[in-house]
Amino acid sequence: MTARSNTSATVRIGTVSSVPDWRPQVVLVSHGYELIYERGFCNGVADAGVDCTLLGSDRTDVARLRPGVSVVNLRGSQAPQRSRLSKLLNLLRYHARLVLYVARRRPVVHVFGLIHPPVLVGVVEGYMFRWLAARYILTAHDLMPHDKHDAWHRWVFGLSYRLADCVVVHTEKMRSDIVAMHGVDRSRVVLMEHGIEPWDAAAASAPVHLAGKGDEGNEGDVSGLRLLFFGKVMRYKGLDVLLQALDGFDQPFQLRIAGACQDPELTKALEAAIAAHPARSQIRWDNRYIEDTEIPGLFDWADVTVLPYRHIDQSGILFQSLRYGVPVLAARVGAFESYVTPTIGETFAPEDAAGCRDALLRLSQRLGELDQASVIRAGSRWEWGRTARALLPSYRLGDGNTA
Repeated sequence: MTARSNTSATVRIGTVSSVPDWRPQVVLVSHGYELIYERGFCNGVADAGVDCTLLGSDRTDVARLRPGVSVVNLRGSQAPQRSRLSKLLNLLRYHARLVLYVARRRPVVHVFGLIHPPVLVGVVEGYMFRWLAARYILTAHDLMPHDKHDAWHRWVFGLSYRLADCVVVHTEKMRSDIVAMHGVDRSRVVLMEHGIEPWDAAAASAPVHLAGKGDEGNEGDVSGLRLLFFGKVMRYKGLDVLLQALDGFDQPFQLRIAGACQDPELTKALEAAIAAHPARSQIRWDNRYIEDTEIPGLFDWADVTVLPYRHIDQSGILFQSLRYGVPVLAARVGAFESYVTPTIGETFAPEDAAGCRDALLRLSQRLGELDQASVIRAGSRWEWGRTARALLPSYRLGDGNTA
């Protein structure tokens, strides 16, 4: 498939069959959510047999979308160098165009991006979509925003979920919790497990400029166990627990922290902890946004992906690691224990640095059996084309036909 520009309003990928009159258009709304999730989810919906339209931006990965996915560039430019005023005007213009788009077409609307800001996106637009759309579906990636578990956020997120005709969650625990915590009718909650993009050896092996296998890493050679902590650095992710666990770890290791921290106090505390760490020369922190093109190189470098989280419902980083065949060390929070089985990695109690150290030692002794092929094979059951099939009944309207 050749790369195509998506600067025009609408882009058609491939040849799409005509849509019968009884079947409403299925419109997928990402709100600029993670490009990897956006691409994987939309391709999974197409693989499940649904012709759909993604309302994207000029950052949407048009060239790698399946036939059956149309793209409408509704969000426009996402260039980071734009002024604050330009960003604000673009945001307001986007949301106005989004509501008008839905009002004119009356499609099935599935918002699978984050509802931020929650009053505008979750409540105001939620009311509009409930009234304007043939059906309004909302994905809850996390039942509450990270590190904001106060009464206000509980109320506004609960109302947002109750406005949707269907709420999609990624784990059985989330399905139970959204009923108990937010009062959503269980019959309107759909369980669709988080998906994985199919393994693409050619893409994974594409040249990437990255200090990795065979290159210089931190201040010396890349020897010992290669540990990857990937994604935005936030308090709930427990990087401090991992640093404590590695104090006294009796094997050679390299830790690469790849992700930006937007909390100045946390940044200062972590930088001080790294500077004072007895193995500080073996720890490297790329405190910046990691481009999508760098991700294959990061996972190719790593022997283990570490998720020492204090709390989480589910994490896309876990599934990225499985896609690239990298074993996982994770705290037993959320659904991690259900996914991180012995065929994938090891787990430990949250906020237990000694337990993390012991689990890491166990995992290091098992890496011979947890090779790339076996981990990819274990994760293949969650490929997007399989998990997205759970949505087919939700895309169906009253005559019993499926999209």
